[in-house]
Amino acid sequence: MTDLARRVGQRFVLGFEGLAASNDVKAMIRDFGAGHVVLFERNVESPEQVADLVRELQAVARDTGHDQPLLVSVDQEGGRFSRLREPWTVWPAPRALGRTGSEELARRVGAALAVELVACGIRLNFAPVVDVDSNPDNPAIGDRSLGPDPELVGRLGVAMVKGLQEGGVAACAKHFPGHGD
Repeated sequence: MTDLARRVGQRFVLGFEGLAASNDVKAMIRDFGAGHVVLFERNVESPEQVADLVRELQAVARDTGHDQPLLVSVDQEGGRFSRLREPWTVWPAPRALGRTGSEELARRVGAALAVELVACGIRLNFAPVVDVDSNPDNPAIGDRSLGPDPELVGRLGVAMVKGLQEGGVAACAKHFPGHGD
């Protein structure tokens, strides 16, 4: 594979069905240099299964000469957008965190999330949601938002990002342009 092909492939993000990576997924990593895998609830059974799946995917990448490990990601916001459910920690919706107004608690939640994610080999979390919940008729955001006040959402969102990143997990503040304001 040429260097250009590998650099292009590194930007592919793969999602797939089931609890195990198919031969097609492995081929995308091996033959096209795909560099990112996103896990959904359909890929998750237990912490051990997820850790084994990630190890297997990383081995495919390593054995085929990837320059860096695969970036494995998940949506683990808390509340209704949690791909990792029991026996992982069941986190309340971000709105509950927002009601506390505590930056320290938001940082600690981010750090605790990071511990569970890193233990399974996940290094990117598509969280926190930093949409401002200013429209009660918006079905997409609601309790996924830290609250209706932009200053509060900003402070707690930054604190949660710090906690995730201190724990070795890249955070992805979302949504832009946004479901909310």
